[in-house]
Amino acid sequence: MKKLSIRIIIMLSIMWLLISCRSCYENTTPSSHSSEDGEKYLCPALPSTFKESDLIGSWVANYHLDDKDLLIFKEDGTYKQIYSDPNPSPNESIHYESDWQKWWLEYRDSGYIRLHLKGMRRCDGIELFCQREVGGIDPELVWAIDYCEDEIVEMPDEVVLIVTGSKEKVPRGIILRQTRLAGSEWTWSFRLQDESTNP
Repeated sequence: MKKLSIRIIIMLSIMWLLISCRSCYENTTPSSHSSEDGEKYLCPALPSTFKESDLIGSWVANYHLDDKDLLIFKEDGTYKQIYSDPNPSPNESIHYESDWQKWWLEYRDSGYIRLHLKGMRRCDGIELFCQREVGGIDPELVWAIDYCEDEIVEMPDEVVLIVTGSKEKVPRGIILRQTRLAGSEWTWSFRLQDESTNP
């Protein structure tokens, strides 16, 4: 019982923090994100050879120690999410596996692409979002920001990833980037698993 009370207090604290961050952000408009030395952050352009089929396969993100967020894309426009965190707290583990759900691409004037994942849960550190049955994030709690275009993206029942090129050598030359949550300065990305390790 004491353990449950502590978890509730932690969840309420996180919700309060997220609401506070959103309140601060509501009164501002998106602007260019710059580092301390004034250099504007840019997302690398997609390779000129990019095609939709480059997304087919298994993509993985690791957020903390031993957790793993796996996205498996099929050519028929469906994907599956498998999230596993064996050590979120003592004597517990989190495992989530979705049904096959729809994905689609939104081609942007900027040259970037937004990848829409209907029903995807955002499991990158805020347990409240990861447990959200409809997926996405609650726009009443926090906003997501496409930092490549410096735009707010609402995701009430989906997660939107930004498809970009990479400055590093990665398979197929692309990365699937999480949007940045308002009030946060970090984000995560999915990288294609080595073909030989795909499930």
